[in-house]
Amino acid sequence: MLLAGLVVIILAAGGATMFMTKGRLFHSVQHGVARQASQMLHPPIILGIPSIVSNLDNGDGRPVYVKLTAKVEISGARDEASLQNMIPRVQDIFQTYLHETRPQDIRGDGIYRLREAIIRRLRAELTPLQVTNLYLVEFLIQ
Repeated sequence: MLLAGLVVIILAAGGATMFMTKGRLFHSVQHGVARQASQMLHPPIILGIPSIVSNLDNGDGRPVYVKLTAKVEISGARDEASLQNMIPRVQDIFQTYLHETRPQDIRGDGIYRLREAIIRRLRAELTPLQVTNLYLVEFLIQ
């Protein structure tokens, strides 16, 4: 009798879990289909960012400069003309991050970390739009 009660409780818990998961699964599938339809209507736009020259945070007083040219891939915008007014905001994000960066932070796989940090900041700043990728076209350190 005790074993039968335990089996009924386990089956009820499993059924409740399936019922709750099914709703979330259906919602995520529906959201994914809507996102794909939106991307087909408005494909991602690659926004070219003009060259940025910035000095890095060097503790010894010697200036270290960086020249950076990038392209940002953005989804959710109707056309490139609507994104042109966002270029100063994007440049400010790059400048702010580069001023906080030290030259030793960029060595090795530091460029990958720099790219990921800038993508995170761009996604937070351009929230209604989706930043899907960042391409570093030119990256020079002097």
